Amino acid sequence: MSDFVYVVCPGVEGYRFSPSHPLRPERVSLSQQLAQMLGVLHPEDMVQAVPASADLVAQVHSPRYVQVVQALSEGKPVPQYYAFGFASGDNPPFRGMYEASLAVVGASVAAAQAVMDGVKVAVNLAGGLHHARYEEAAGFCIFNDPAVAIHVLKQKYRRILYLDIDVHHGDGVQWLYYRDPQVLTLSIHESGQFLFPGTGHPEEIGEGEARGTSANIAFGRHTDDDVWWWAFQQVVPALWRWFQPEVVVLQMGADPHFTDPLAHASLTTQGWLRAVQWVVEQGVPIVATGGGGYSLTAVTRMWTMALATLKGVPVPAEIPPQFPLHKEVQTLHDPAPPELPERLRDAAWQFTMQSVQALQQYLQPYVRWDEAR
Repeated sequence: MSDFVYVVCPGVEGYRFSPSHPLRPERVSLSQQLAQMLGVLHPEDMVQAVPASADLVAQVHSPRYVQVVQALSEGKPVPQYYAFGFASGDNPPFRGMYEASLAVVGASVAAAQAVMDGVKVAVNLAGGLHHARYEEAAGFCIFNDPAVAIHVLKQKYRRILYLDIDVHHGDGVQWLYYRDPQVLTLSIHESGQFLFPGTGHPEEIGEGEARGTSANIAFGRHTDDDVWWWAFQQVVPALWRWFQPEVVVLQMGADPHFTDPLAHASLTTQGWLRAVQWVVEQGVPIVATGGGGYSLTAVTRMWTMALATLKGVPVPAEIPPQFPLHKEVQTLHDPAPPELPERLRDAAWQFTMQSVQALQQYLQPYVRWDEAR
């Protein structure tokens, strides 16, 4: 049995809302191409996925919503379709979206199944569509593939950690498992005070038997590598030791990068990569997905670095001249961090420290921070 599997999603090219939409499926194909050029990915690593069944998706989303997506995908009229999240410019309905969405879910399900079968790490870069809700599309996401992957993993594992390092709060996964004590959802993201989806605050800690199994590290605008890593270290290792996950679903959104046009974070490629490396070092099985990332030069480099780290091979330095984006970037690592005025950096530190302290306070009845450390 291989230790590493890269799941190819044949239908990802069809997941395109419009020619001008910021979510561009070539993010995935370019990342895969760069990883192959650098010797990170090999043909023997790659398996082809098949689309998920509608019945499986309807175990996480409402059956009515699945039917609405299919109807809109076929161009059929749906009364009050806007109530299902398809009225905004974020999620305009398009022909073929049903098939494309099932393909993305199928690739994450294949990654989950590979891990259940004994693979240490399985990756679906086309996935990570974490904003889709029970009965609503949101934030470029139609079906919530990480949530479906978790649903599948629950057949084998009792303690599942969903760790989301996207710059946006992993709200869809959180709300779908907000009352499920088997799943710890942990998201580090730019605060909802400043950024879509407006949630992910420290007081969101789960409900009922699952109270204490939702955690949100909400950082401030202009957060750089140092602030971000400090916040990660203050919370994630402690919760890990407390929860003792048997498997991790890692959502690897690349939009915390300082060049991303849809957020206000200031991370470098190498600063972000530390979180991926930390998860690998814990030694538990990993189902990894892609996520956000709207700067092609950033996301292709970050996902290539993540693939190398997840596979356990050296991270290459130079980008080959024949790579289509070589004129814009020549190395996987950023040569230098962005220059930030001291006042912005101080404000990011202050906001993030207060957020972390608030989270620790809300979780104090459930997590003994002194013992966890």
